[in-house]
Amino acid sequence: MLDAFSKPAERLRKENPKGRWEHTFQRNASLISAPWDYEGGVVDETREITFLRDFFNLFHECMHSCQTMDVISILTRQTLSQTPDEHLTAVITYWSESYLNEVYILKLRLGDFVTYAERKYKKDKDFAEPIVGVCKDLREFAEKQLAPFITTRGEHVHSRRYRNSDPELARLSALDLSINALGQSELKPLREEAVQAATAWLFKQTDLAAEICWGLFDGTCMVLAEGIVTENDWIIVPIPFKDNPEPFLKDCAADT
Repeated sequence: MLDAFSKPAERLRKENPKGRWEHTFQRNASLISAPWDYEGGVVDETREITFLRDFFNLFHECMHSCQTMDVISILTRQTLSQTPDEHLTAVITYWSESYLNEVYILKLRLGDFVTYAERKYKKDKDFAEPIVGVCKDLREFAEKQLAPFITTRGEHVHSRRYRNSDPELARLSALDLSINALGQSELKPLREEAVQAATAWLFKQTDLAAEICWGLFDGTCMVLAEGIVTENDWIIVPIPFKDNPEPFLKDCAADT
């Protein structure tokens, strides 16, 4: 689907209507030189360009969320390898909660992506009936796949800290309290074992979450692409949002 989004973008760059490409450079230069004063500016866009831009932005937000999950998997390992012993419990807890928040963000972004496709394509009679059913199934599948993570996050956010509901973190927290507040230094070896166990569990969970998020995003794109992307990797723009179908048909024919 990324290829399908890139083709109309490349065509737009080549045609450069109303000096759009130069305007893009100007806006980027303004943002780089004076980010706090940047106001964006107004771009004259057609219905088709607006549709493709908004659709791509939602797609990109989902992709960025999945990439963030990969970053979390990497950073957990890097930070824990450099964290002083007295801060290990806090850092383990932080990453245990952070990856759950990112899964929740993906759920929202994926929902926006699917809903946008449904709302736009159902206005085209050729897509109206199938797109509603497909998008309904995609939302239900995403809910099912992410439910364990979302439920755990809900308990953490709305009722109590996650360290009180996760067995590994609860054990580690109790050992910290026993050693630091109650003076039970003989428990230090056990705490070291608890740190190793909690760390291993965290690595396993963040890797699993990243795998599930990528799989869910890729699967969603594959299902949508079956109906809205041509064999030559062009996004099919719904009729109500097309400016002129002829350039689209010529581009598709040129790829055959």
